[in-house]
Amino acid sequence: MHRAAMLAMGLCAPVPVAAQAAPAPAQEDVARLTRLVEQQQAQIARLEARLATIEAQESRAMATAANPAPGPAPLGQPLPSDAHPAAPPQLASPSPPRPQIRQPAPLGQSLPSDAHPPSLDARLARIEQAQKQGVQVDWSKGTPEFTSADGKFSFRPRGRILVDAATTGGSNLPARNVTGTTARSLRVGFEGSIGRHLSYLLEGDFADNDVAIKSAYLAWTTRFLGQQTEFALGNRLNDRGLDGSSGTISVPFLERNFVGQGIIPVRGFFGLGAAARVYGDGWHVGVQLSGDDINNPGTESDGLTIGARAHWNPVKTADWLVHLGAWGFRERIAADASRPTRSIAVGGFFNDNLRIAPGTFTGARSGTGYGLELGTFHKSLWAYGEYGRRRIESRTGAATDQSAWAVQAGWFLTGETPPYLTRGGVWSRPKVLRPFTSGGRGAIELATRYEELDYSDNPTAGRGTALTLGVNWYLNNFVRLQLNAIDWTVANPAQNAGASDHGRTLIGRAQIAF
Repeated sequence: MHRAAMLAMGLCAPVPVAAQAAPAPAQEDVARLTRLVEQQQAQIARLEARLATIEAQESRAMATAANPAPGPAPLGQPLPSDAHPAAPPQLASPSPPRPQIRQPAPLGQSLPSDAHPPSLDARLARIEQAQKQGVQVDWSKGTPEFTSADGKFSFRPRGRILVDAATTGGSNLPARNVTGTTARSLRVGFEGSIGRHLSYLLEGDFADNDVAIKSAYLAWTTRFLGQQTEFALGNRLNDRGLDGSSGTISVPFLERNFVGQGIIPVRGFFGLGAAARVYGDGWHVGVQLSGDDINNPGTESDGLTIGARAHWNPVKTADWLVHLGAWGFRERIAADASRPTRSIAVGGFFNDNLRIAPGTFTGARSGTGYGLELGTFHKSLWAYGEYGRRRIESRTGAATDQSAWAVQAGWFLTGETPPYLTRGGVWSRPKVLRPFTSGGRGAIELATRYEELDYSDNPTAGRGTALTLGVNWYLNNFVRLQLNAIDWTVANPAQNAGASDHGRTLIGRAQIAF
C-alpha cells in the first residue's frame, strides 16, 4: 500500500513542470521530455529503495513479536522429562451446540407394540420412503431392519434378554427365604413383510428352564368397511386385558398383574388359530379362535377357545386420555388338561416356593372368563385398574370360581408420556427424550401396584395379595433397568397349615429388547 501511494506521488510530481513549460521547437520539446523521463526513473528508483527498507523493518518486527527471545523458564515449569511427559496441548473447546428441544410423544402414540404391529398407513409410508431412498437399513429398533429398494420387502432380526436377581425374606417357611438369579426370558426370532399387506413373525424363547415357540404367525393387514383390519393365522399373544394383551417387556412392572396372569384360559397367553382385529380412531375390536398352545403335546384332541376384547378411548386430547375395555372368553377344555389353573408367581419367577397354589380340579370340561378395564393418562402420569373373573365346570357338574383385581399408577419424572398405545389399547415402550446412551439421563418412572388373587373357592387352592413399589430406568428406547420391592401375603391350604404367610421380596432386572 505504501509502495503504490509513493509511486503515484512520484509520477504525478513532474506534471505541473511540464504543463508550465513555454512552447519551443520540436527538438527542444523532445529533449525536455527525455530529461523528465530520466528524472522520473531516478525518482522511482529512490522510492523503491526506501520502500524496501521499510518493509524489511516491518518483517523483523512481526517475527520478533511472534517468536520472542527465550527467557528463563517460570519456577516449576522446566522442560518436560521422559518420566513425566508434557500434557497434550489443549484444543479450544468448541462453542456448545444449541440445545435441541425435545417434546414427549403425544399421549397414546408411543413406539409400536409387538402385540399390535404398525398400521397399514405406516407401512405404506415406509414403502414410499424406501422407493425414494433405495435399499436402506434402519437401526432405530436396536437391530438392523433391511428394506428393499421398492419398499415391498423387509426383514429384521429381533430378540430379548431379561435377567433377574432377587432375594426374599420374612417368610414363616424357610424354603421361601431364598436369594437367586434367573434368566427370565432369552428370546430370538425375526420379523418382516412381503408387499403392502403381508407380514410374518417367528420367535423361540428359553424361560424357566424350558424352550418354547412363542409368536409364530402370518398377518394380512388391509381395510374392511373403511377401517384398518388385520387377519392372522398362527400362534400369537391373546387379546385379553390391558396387561394380558401386552408383552412382558412392555408392562410397567417385572410381571403382569394378577388379572393378566391368573384369569386366563388353559391354553395360556398364546393360542394356535385364527384372529381378526379392526382398528378405529381410539378404539379396536378383536376376536380369536384357537386350539391349544403350539407347544402342546399331540396325545389328545385340542381344546377350543373363542375370545374377544374391545377397548375405547372416550377422552382423547393432548393432555388427557381415558381407557375403557372389556374382554371375555369361552373354552372347551381338552381331556388331557390335568391342571386347568395356573400357579401364580408372587415374588418373581426365580422362587418356585413362593406361588399361589392352583389346587386340583379333575375332569375340567369348560371354562368362562371375563374382565373389565378402566384407566386414565395425563401428561406424565397414569393410573388404571382391572378386574377379572373365571368359572370352571367339570364333567361331573362341579364348578369353581376364581377372581382377581389390581390397581396401579405411575409417574415419569423425566417428562415422558406413558407408553400406552391407543392402537389396540396396550402397553408399549416409551419414547425416551434424552437417552442415557447418547449423553442424557434416560427416562425414570416410579410406579406402585396393589393386587389380589383368590382361587380359594376351590378348597385345595390358595389366595394372595401383593403391594409393589417399582422404579424403572429406561436407558434408551430398548434398554431398561427395573427394581421392584414387593410386600406379599399368601395362603395355601397345603402350606403353613393353611395360614397366611407374609414376607418381602426385592427383585431387579436388566432388560434389552430389540
